[in-house]
Amino acid sequence: MTDPGGRGRGGWPAYVEQMPAAAMEAMPRPLHTAVARFIRALAIEAGAAIDAGKEPPGSSVGAHDHRYLIHIPGEPIVIEYTVHRDLRELRIPVLVWIH
Repeated sequence: MTDPGGRGRGGWPAYVEQMPAAAMEAMPRPLHTAVARFIRALAIEAGAAIDAGKEPPGSSVGAHDHRYLIHIPGEPIVIEYTVHRDLRELRIPVLVWIH
C-alpha cells in the first residue's frame, strides 16, 4: 500500500491498496500525478471534516456509513474509499479508471 495522504504531517493518511495502486502505475504520468494529488487533498479534506464532526466528501455507500464514492472532477476516475475512525486513516480499495 502507498500512503499519499502523509501521516507524517499529523493528518489522516490515505492508503492505496494493491489493485488501485497497480491501476495508477499503468496510467499516463500526467493522470497518475493528478490522481495522487487528488488523493492527498482528499485525505486532508476528509480528515478535517471527520475531525469537525461532519461527513467526508463523496457519496456514502453501504449500510455502515464508512464507505464513500467520489469522482475526480475532470478525470475519468472514480474512487471508493473507506474511513477508519479508530485508526484515523482512509483506505482506497477500489479505483475505477474509465478509459
